[in-house]
Amino acid sequence: MWEHGPVSAWVRFYIYAIHGYFAEVMFTAAWEFVVNMNWKFPGVTSVWSLLIYGTSNMVIEHLYLRFKDKIPLPVRLCMYVVWIYLWEFSTGLILRQFGACPWDYSPFDFDFFGLITLEYAPAWFIGALVTEQILIKNTLRLFFQDSVQGTRQSGQQIMNGLSVKND
Repeated sequence: MWEHGPVSAWVRFYIYAIHGYFAEVMFTAAWEFVVNMNWKFPGVTSVWSLLIYGTSNMVIEHLYLRFKDKIPLPVRLCMYVVWIYLWEFSTGLILRQFGACPWDYSPFDFDFFGLITLEYAPAWFIGALVTEQILIKNTLRLFFQDSVQGTRQSGQQIMNGLSVKND
């Protein structure tokens, strides 16, 4: 896992999980402010979100790598949103069997079993855009360095995931 070169799938999973966890806390805090004018900005989530977001973003990463040169960005984003809804529904259904589903969209007009809601489609679309264009693209550029200075035996240096020749 700690070899030199690109970060492993486990490290990328961790980054994606933490990003999703943080994004959900920030979204729920903003939602609480907009809906209830709560200046405390109480953001909430569940530990299950780490597994849910980490796995989901690994799938989106795979879709991105497979289709980035074949399918236009807007179509890929729609694919990601479909995946997000399928994953949110599936994980919510499983968690509900154990009384552990942390979300309930029943109060929304266009909910489906309280596990997903179409009202969030624009937010998921924007989230998918940020996920592909910022999170995944930059995470895939991460590398572990050979040494503290980042000097490779071949006379190259790693800076921000890019190999640069030493002069």
